[in-house]
Amino acid sequence: MPKNQSTAAQAARRASRRGGKYTEALRRATTGTAPGAPHVLRFLAESSGNLYHLVGGVAVAWAHSGQQVLLLEEAEDYWRLSMNGVFDRRRQTEPATPPEPTTSTLWASPAGVGVLVRHTCMWEVRHPSKESHRGLPRTDRSPLQKAIADAQGAYDVIILLPKVGWASPGRENATAHVVLGEVDVFPDADCRVVLPGTEGEEKGVPLSPEQSAAVLRERCLSFLFGSPHLPLTLNGVIWQSNWKLPVDTDYLAGIDQDMSRVGLRPLGWTTSERWPTSHRELPDPAQLQDPHFVQQYQLIAERLRSALDARPVRTQP
Repeated sequence: MPKNQSTAAQAARRASRRGGKYTEALRRATTGTAPGAPHVLRFLAESSGNLYHLVGGVAVAWAHSGQQVLLLEEAEDYWRLSMNGVFDRRRQTEPATPPEPTTSTLWASPAGVGVLVRHTCMWEVRHPSKESHRGLPRTDRSPLQKAIADAQGAYDVIILLPKVGWASPGRENATAHVVLGEVDVFPDADCRVVLPGTEGEEKGVPLSPEQSAAVLRERCLSFLFGSPHLPLTLNGVIWQSNWKLPVDTDYLAGIDQDMSRVGLRPLGWTTSERWPTSHRELPDPAQLQDPHFVQQYQLIAERLRSALDARPVRTQP
């Protein structure tokens, strides 16, 4: 990845755009007391296809606010390529050559303040000649670690975009984790049944916001507890409804309050503008420049940035 040469003055300018004083930031940078590494953020979700617009919206909202944002995307899964012929002793073949990294600027401020960059590269490689204790090829995750290290000093936030495995936290690489809850059928009523004499009309007992919150946790967040994991600190939860929300803001506020009660920091609600899909597609360039599109995610982006800044930044090893 081309390195953006980060000088003390450049770091100070980025700090001043986030509300700090330029002279103080410059002094910290030149004396070696500048803030630590950027946040390395990983979103967690049970599935990812229909959430790419949400991630892209948050990222470009940060860029429009003057931040340097990197979408670090995983290239195609290398497992299938590197395992070609490994388990078939009759046709031993050399592993496929990994694809070359690609870098593109998705959006940049005309004034030079704020940028959104997408970098796609391999995150890991597997060595068929180096077997683990279970007989499987060893996994080398140094490519992702190198990509993160190369981005240090050039970006304010690095967002990890895995090709698969959005439900698996990246503890060794990410410094922050945020859950994306995708809501298909909003749980504002209990089981709907057809009652005799109602001519097929469906009736359901209304749920309280607290009951709705419990159902949302069961439906959308159960993947976090489905298998034994090491303790994980979540920095918040963002909800996306695939349909128009059937409740008002007061009802949503009640859900958020119950989420806070159980330790899940609510960061906002958004509604998908497209038909639910499994295709992993970021917003197109026209949307990234559209103020109306960006405005939809500004409040969530501000809340998320505040949540990230409220925690200490862990320097990558």
